Amino acid sequence: MLVIAILFSCSNPTKDRFKTSIKFLVEKGQRPDFSHDGKKILYITKAGGEVEEMNIESGEKRRISAFKRPDSVGFFRALYLANGDYLLTGGKDRRGCVFYFLKKELNQPPFIINEPIWEGPAVSRKNMHIAWTPNHVTIWSGDIVCNDSGYAIVNRKLILESDKIFADGQQFNDWIEPQNFRPPLEYELIFSQYGREEIFTSEVFGINLQNGKITNYTKAPKQYDEPEGIFPNGEYTLIESDEHNPKGTPFLDVYMVKLDGSGKNRQRLTFFNTRERQIASNPVISDDGKFMAFDTGAGLTDTDEGMKIGIYLMDLQKAGIVTK
Repeated sequence: MLVIAILFSCSNPTKDRFKTSIKFLVEKGQRPDFSHDGKKILYITKAGGEVEEMNIESGEKRRISAFKRPDSVGFFRALYLANGDYLLTGGKDRRGCVFYFLKKELNQPPFIINEPIWEGPAVSRKNMHIAWTPNHVTIWSGDIVCNDSGYAIVNRKLILESDKIFADGQQFNDWIEPQNFRPPLEYELIFSQYGREEIFTSEVFGINLQNGKITNYTKAPKQYDEPEGIFPNGEYTLIESDEHNPKGTPFLDVYMVKLDGSGKNRQRLTFFNTRERQIASNPVISDDGKFMAFDTGAGLTDTDEGMKIGIYLMDLQKAGIVTK
């Protein structure tokens, strides 16, 4: 397709292998999430926009957020719960959201829990367990229960405070954000440890939920490495990274990094960042580990260098990605 040919115009074996594995899926979409059977993706149309769901094979779309709400409320995250229901975060801005829950049948209005949430929650793919931050300085966990009366968050527990983070003999004290429960056992929560000095940075951290041990998995404090989707075997996580041009978030592409604590076993998976603002971001992995969905084009129009903004799908087997 034209857009891929433009993006991968340089002669490079790795780029050439990846260009044949990428398919454009959705215009005006971002922050995808795979259904558990891998047949659909859930996404928001824009930050503070609507929530839609797309059948990957047929291309058919449907609006998930087609319910009445205040004009000031838009949606910033949309995720599948383990039982197939929907968890949305909605509000006036991405650091002023609350939880919206919807039955997968879409036969009831949303149930709202007025629990403050900044950015995205971590949602278990195996059970009704979540983690979230209300302020970027604490992370809480809880279990979602659903009955005829609606939804509730029970077993709430404070699991992390930003001023009590120590790793490799160093104290960290800046913004934090939950990302994923590490499969297959989900005894560890992978989270972002941000830095806000000369440029905005991020590292991949994990906290063992049984003994509290904290691990720095990237060990690259001068670059941006934000964890996103995680592979189902728990050995690797996807990250947004500016390793190729460490100047912060305008220079992101998708990488994968092994969660072995070395910070060295990593590979670049996309090559969209040929210039500032032409980024690939928010990657997620299907439950069978065969496909990656991600978005791109932040700050661009559809005409910039022939590039379409929206959501792409990568066939990881065609791309030769091995995670064992």
